[in-house]
Amino acid sequence: MTPHSLHWRTAHSQDYDSFSQFLQNHEPYLVAAASRFRAFRERSTKTSLPGRNHILIGMDNLNHIQSFIFRSGQILHPFFLDYDAERAQRVLRRFINLPFSKRIYSLQGLEQDVKIAEQALEQEGYRIQDQFDYYLMQLDTPVLKPPQPEGLTLIELAAIGRTSIKQASIRQVSIEGALAGHAVADLLYPLQAAYEQEEVIPAHSTFNQASCRRGLAKILSEETIVYAAYEGLPVAKANTNATAYRYKQIGGVYVQPEFRGRGIASSVVGTLLARIQQQGYGVSLFVKKRNLPAIRLYERLGFVTIGSYRIVYY
Repeated sequence: MTPHSLHWRTAHSQDYDSFSQFLQNHEPYLVAAASRFRAFRERSTKTSLPGRNHILIGMDNLNHIQSFIFRSGQILHPFFLDYDAERAQRVLRRFINLPFSKRIYSLQGLEQDVKIAEQALEQEGYRIQDQFDYYLMQLDTPVLKPPQPEGLTLIELAAIGRTSIKQASIRQVSIEGALAGHAVADLLYPLQAAYEQEEVIPAHSTFNQASCRRGLAKILSEETIVYAAYEGLPVAKANTNATAYRYKQIGGVYVQPEFRGRGIASSVVGTLLARIQQQGYGVSLFVKKRNLPAIRLYERLGFVTIGSYRIVYY
């Protein structure tokens, strides 16, 4: 993209509608950021308006948003910084050093944007501790659901904290009240813990049981999760982890090692995707570039790659 000069300024409440529209225009690339912005906007109406350490927007000479830097806690989402990379880096360096700003823990976004932001943070003394490179994938066509493996039960849990538990199984099962609340969390905790240790925890961090349980409780209270049970015990799972405007993002896909290669992941993810599409949403995800079996799985289900995604930890 040919560089242009942008005017950067703080986003205020009167900018929220146009910022929201910008997110929607680029939504498949921004599901995580859009989800966090929607939650942030809801909170800001109940408490206080965002300060300068939350959102900066880059405006062109027609006063249209072309770029942004969105800070959600210690996570930084940069977008379209290559529209004016040099100025964006200068702005970003000032942005992260505003009074009362927390230290950035993670950069997340499209690869080219994250790399531009990395250079700015490096000049401020930040050193990368770990990084992950992904393919960003999108599904807008009806999911190509595979057959369900014999002897497997698929169970869907939808936002236990807000609605009743639901089940979506070809082989009908009854979900007893004992499976609600803490019992469900205890049942699924081993899968969530294994997933985090294998796929999520940065090299410089250690696994935290309490944090894992809090994260699982949040998934159960706010998201949709599908898990597979074999002889009554969970062996695989997948869940939504972000809801934007027209898209949901999925993640947390995990199958116990001894059950891999049996088509269980295809069945679990396919069931989750079908539910999301029934709700009228498109779907996005990011998958590690080196995870060839997962990439092939998602391609068989109908996903297409739309870009490269990068997460960096400091």
